[in-house]
Amino acid sequence: MHIVVLGGGPGGYAAAFEAARLGAAVTLIERERLGGTCLNWGCIPTKTILRSAHIVADTRDAATFGLNAAVATVDIPALRARKEAVVDELVGQVESSARRLKVRVVYGTGTLVGPKAVEVALADGGTETVEGDALILATGSAVFKLPSIDHDMPGVWTSDEAVALSEIPKDVVIIGGGVIGLEFACAYAAFGSVVTVVELMEQVLPGNDKRVVKQTQAALEEMGVAFHLGDAVERVERTGERMRATLRSGTVLESDIVMSAVGRIPNSAGLGFPEAGIEMDRAAVRVDEYFRTNLDGVYAIGDLIGGMMLAHVAEEEGVVAARNAVAELSTVGAEAHLESVRYDCIPACVYTFPEVAVVGSGRDAAKERGIDAVQAVAKFAANGKALGEGESDGFVQLVAENGTGRIVGCQIVGPHAVETIHEIAVAMKHDITARQLAETVHAHPTVSEVIRMACADAAGKCGC
Repeated sequence: MHIVVLGGGPGGYAAAFEAARLGAAVTLIERERLGGTCLNWGCIPTKTILRSAHIVADTRDAATFGLNAAVATVDIPALRARKEAVVDELVGQVESSARRLKVRVVYGTGTLVGPKAVEVALADGGTETVEGDALILATGSAVFKLPSIDHDMPGVWTSDEAVALSEIPKDVVIIGGGVIGLEFACAYAAFGSVVTVVELMEQVLPGNDKRVVKQTQAALEEMGVAFHLGDAVERVERTGERMRATLRSGTVLESDIVMSAVGRIPNSAGLGFPEAGIEMDRAAVRVDEYFRTNLDGVYAIGDLIGGMMLAHVAEEEGVVAARNAVAELSTVGAEAHLESVRYDCIPACVYTFPEVAVVGSGRDAAKERGIDAVQAVAKFAANGKALGEGESDGFVQLVAENGTGRIVGCQIVGPHAVETIHEIAVAMKHDITARQLAETVHAHPTVSEVIRMACADAAGKCGC
């Protein structure tokens, strides 16, 4: 049994490794470096940069903690070296896992030339055609580039240029108030840049709960970030050494850098998918709940299929797709047992200051789904650990079903939000009620005690 995986990002290598563990011979095709966008140019480098930015911000507030300290300069080469060291270490670990699991890695650009055949333009020259019994497409996503902006113009950045850390701009205009835009806004503001965010929608973090949005925007404004909401950049020009962004409202913003952070699109162009007969939904590959395409033995996962464009989602989809591929290849004369993914209990995180983490539905969304939901809120201002750490802004907002206490969603803005959200994710996946969580003793002092407070309040409101 030979399984071919096209794309070596989080979803691709997770699929390859799981298929190998299940006994398949696996070939993994990757264009550049294992780890894909997340490890090399996205999640990991940005969080490494944000950690440095957080230290800068904490140092500026040192007097609050009775300390005399100051940041003299931001050492850009040192920041870049640390970021690259972290990335290289993790890439090396993925490569080591591939060797240990006997996954054959082929470096080059792969193009579909048949239902389960990939022609690879090898990185070191020449071509090779790789064909398997099953094929998992995991080519990820690419930065979406606004057609109204010349992205080749000096001074126009995307997240790719931002993580390169060639400079810390004196001032920067960020187009897009989503996850990517706000995380870079935090980093640049901490490093001393004057930051302006332009968002087409009437709120930052479009689609998120209003309380989350209000708290997050207020925190960034306190850092000095300015916002133009319900507006759009219509034209970007370079005048001498400066950039000029003209908004739809007529406002003109001048800066060193204009950064486009308007999201990503599935990376499917020029890879031969439609020509091979794969059904597409615009740039995304269409799949069923088991990640099967319309072609027998061909699966697709991750950013390529749209949906939740998150590394941990791609990993889970990759593991499930690999299991399904092996199951269908191994089953003779009977229907294979196939798995799917529960998206309702997968958390999503924003690494702003403070952090944001959400899972499941807000109260309004729950009611739209026909759920009689109650909402409980507990604030970090009443939490001893948060107060001691000087991070008492924020809240835990819990949504539970009236009568049963079943947790249907949670939104956290505050310290360690991206870590504490998993308690709720586990509860949702395994049908643990708000009452049961409230009756679970939490260590003191910890920020997770706020979750217990919210659960106790929700249990009381639910009558469970």
